[in-house]
Amino acid sequence: MMSSCICKPAPSSCGCKEQLPAPVPKAGLVVGMATVPIQLWETPYQPSVSLRQGTIFPSLDKPFFKTGGDFGG
Repeated sequence: MMSSCICKPAPSSCGCKEQLPAPVPKAGLVVGMATVPIQLWETPYQPSVSLRQGTIFPSLDKPFFKTGGDFGG
């Protein structure tokens, strides 16, 4: 079976002498970019609340549901 990966030799400067995937659309790889907003300081949760919620900061406390948004799952 043929792979759809398009590889090119690694640059000699990296020292790994391996094949690296080429970031080309044909191989299904694209260059990505992310932005992260600045988080302002806020009063953290109490330790017991932080452990239950999974974060110490209220603004990072987002509702994630494992069964499509219901609490019963």
